[in-house]
Amino acid sequence: MILVIQLILVSVLFLILIALYVDEKHKHKFKIPTGILTQFWDGSERRRFVRVDADIPVKYSLSLKPNGTSVVKTADISIGGVCITLAEKLTPKQNLAVEIGLPDAGKSAIVAKGRVAWVKESESQSQDGIRYFTAGIEFCEISRNGMACLLNFVKNARGSQTADGESKSS
Repeated sequence: MILVIQLILVSVLFLILIALYVDEKHKHKFKIPTGILTQFWDGSERRRFVRVDADIPVKYSLSLKPNGTSVVKTADISIGGVCITLAEKLTPKQNLAVEIGLPDAGKSAIVAKGRVAWVKESESQSQDGIRYFTAGIEFCEISRNGMACLLNFVKNARGSQTADGESKSS
């Protein structure tokens, strides 16, 4: 009787060993990653550059647009790009030229070449039913002087905003 129980236990252990071996072969064959979680995203900001909320006029022009330039407002801005709200749906990866009229940039606007990184339809519509879109524009080319003005603006604006994005003066 003990011999039968020992034989059954050995058989069960052997089957478990075979199952583990087959599982490992399967993972290796299909290159299924395995590992230990060492960290996770806690919901904090993952952008490369600090963004600040800003309502700044921006002119943009598309190379294929016959009308020339359009003037829109920013939602936020950083040294890496700008988020604009507009009534025209842009296409991701589309190239465009932007002129940013920073308040502290003097009389000249910052001129940059950019690329549309993403586009989302805005939840709000105007009273006359116009659909609005939010687009992220990544700067591809910007002058050193323009970058310096933008960096100065972001630093000053960040200093005047609290952690939740509200202005200290409000």
